[in-house]
Amino acid sequence: MNIHLSHETIAAIVTPLGEGGIGKIVVSGPKALNMANDIFEGKHIKDLCNAENGKLYYGHIVSGNQRIDEVILNIEKQGNSFTGEDVVEINCHGGIRILMRVYELVVSHGAKKETWEGLAAQALENNQIDTIQKEALPELVAARTKLCAKVLLDQYNGALSRMLHECLDITKQMECTSAERPNADEKTILFLKELTHSIDALLNTAPFGMALISPQAIVILGKPNVGKSTLMNAVLGEEQMIVHHEPGTTRDYASEYISIEDIPFEIVDTAGIRKTEDTVESMSIEMTREQLGRADKVLAIFDNSKPLDHEDREILDALKSWKMAKEYERQRACTIIPLINKTDLPAQLDTKIIESEIASPVYYISAQKKEGLDVVYKKLVGEFNTCYYPGTPVVFSKRQLHLLSGARRMLETAAFSAAARQELRNIFNECLWGAIY
Repeated sequence: MNIHLSHETIAAIVTPLGEGGIGKIVVSGPKALNMANDIFEGKHIKDLCNAENGKLYYGHIVSGNQRIDEVILNIEKQGNSFTGEDVVEINCHGGIRILMRVYELVVSHGAKKETWEGLAAQALENNQIDTIQKEALPELVAARTKLCAKVLLDQYNGALSRMLHECLDITKQMECTSAERPNADEKTILFLKELTHSIDALLNTAPFGMALISPQAIVILGKPNVGKSTLMNAVLGEEQMIVHHEPGTTRDYASEYISIEDIPFEIVDTAGIRKTEDTVESMSIEMTREQLGRADKVLAIFDNSKPLDHEDREILDALKSWKMAKEYERQRACTIIPLINKTDLPAQLDTKIIESEIASPVYYISAQKKEGLDVVYKKLVGEFNTCYYPGTPVVFSKRQLHLLSGARRMLETAAFSAAARQELRNIFNECLWGAIY
């Protein structure tokens, strides 16, 4: 963290760049009001230092005698703003040229260019927010779905922080009734169970929270001409992939973001895996293996109208290798969903072999007719509880997961010792404030 941020006046564009109705610039710091005075002509106010807290002011941004844009200013005085500094929110017209011109004008009057993260760092330094809220803020701006925005807004408003403060309170109460193993009293044991239950509840939210922030990768895998691109188009609901009867049409991988029950995913269409002497196709197959390596879920697709052949067996071998490799990582669930495509054609495929090799039931679809996909969607989100209740604390970063996992391991070993209780407090404080207190 930059320890000088609270003594600087910073400016950040806080709306996405591009054409839009409104563009917002936030100026925060001890000179924010004076800087705004230099470039703002208000209709009913001459000196923004006399502005009422939380009131909107209409006027124009000016450079010399030239009016740059018609704006509305929102003033938040020190102590009342989310950064803890004087804040001026400049609401401009959303065109990128106007927005950047106003931004550069603010910077030319002494403000330091910053980002959302800089504003959050200033708020953290002034004890307006904690580290968890600081992490939630930029992710909230980049939220891909409504559910993601709801969850992150709750965490920014303190849902996870409150739960961690409760955990800290429990460790303090344990200190008051401290006793060493095996002579811990009944009250301490109850505190220990309560703390364990709270941490387990938080850890159980991590797959959901992290999937919202870092969408899981779904790789479509299968031999050439099995219907991978047709499936991709069916999922996307539009014709984006080239579909042709000639095997090997897809020479590169293609990825798009989708939302299933408001959970974001990255779906990747790949070239088929097979032996080939074609140099370009060999490179494509290597890319497929690379994409498979980073996959969280695999849609393994097989042709219902043809017997299982050596190319299908190469796919099965690749899937078994992938699953073994993922067992060493296991930070989030890895799932293979075997799909039997072209169910509108006479069946010649022995699906029992596939079920035995993958240790999973198969799902029947017709990608061309978009049949059977609802069951696939349910399988993809099956590990997540999408019935989100407002205000629920959710773990959403690797940092949080790492620290809380460490706390959980401690509870299994030396939770009654004085040193362990102190270490637990350090973990909770680090999770909240980014440093051991």
